[in-house]
Amino acid sequence: MFLILKFISYPILLIFLAVNAYCVYKAGTDIIQYYKAYLWFAVGIATYFVIKPLFRKNLSFLETFTHELTHTIVGLIFFQRIHSFTATDGEGGVMKHSGKHTNNVFIALAPYFLPIFTFTLLLFRIMVKTEYLQFFDVLIGLSVAFHFVAMIKDIRPNQSDIKTCGYVFSYLFISAFLLFNTSIILWSIQNGISVAFVNWWDNAVFWAGNLRSFGTMVNNGLTFSYRKKIILRWI
Repeated sequence: MFLILKFISYPILLIFLAVNAYCVYKAGTDIIQYYKAYLWFAVGIATYFVIKPLFRKNLSFLETFTHELTHTIVGLIFFQRIHSFTATDGEGGVMKHSGKHTNNVFIALAPYFLPIFTFTLLLFRIMVKTEYLQFFDVLIGLSVAFHFVAMIKDIRPNQSDIKTCGYVFSYLFISAFLLFNTSIILWSIQNGISVAFVNWWDNAVFWAGNLRSFGTMVNNGLTFSYRKKIILRWI
């Protein structure tokens, strides 16, 4: 049954991936049009790469800690009982949990697609006064750069999370949800996180509508060709 569900999930993930790729493209065009709104966000990203060499050892531990913390938070969201949480400097980490559906793919792969610090800052950003938004956008840029650098280091074939879920499925799942989160983050910088989800939904519906129109056009074209062949045969 599990294998059947996993097989069915592939086309769904491919569609979700395509939708989110389109949404990231649209969010990217907004950056070009409203670039001033993203300047401090960009400063935060640049700042991370400037300070990274100075805090290399501390960042290594923080990356492991964040990885296990993300497992833990998503596990709690799915009503898992957390038994232990361990993060070390150079020797990895582990989070042990129990409950229903312990092989939950969201719990296993969350550290790779979910920038936990970024979304925490985006939620607090809602309550921040306008004059302090620049400071928050720098922190958000820092957190985004931190996540992507850590993810690139972690997303290797011998990673236990990925091996457990399967290589093809894991990379497809991570890509789809990472693009989703990227579009939400980019739109949040401009309009706030609540509007970002509205933007995502509007663009997803638009993409689906275009796909349906294209499918109808192709179907009508094939139907016309089929009818034309039948008529020619009778002639």
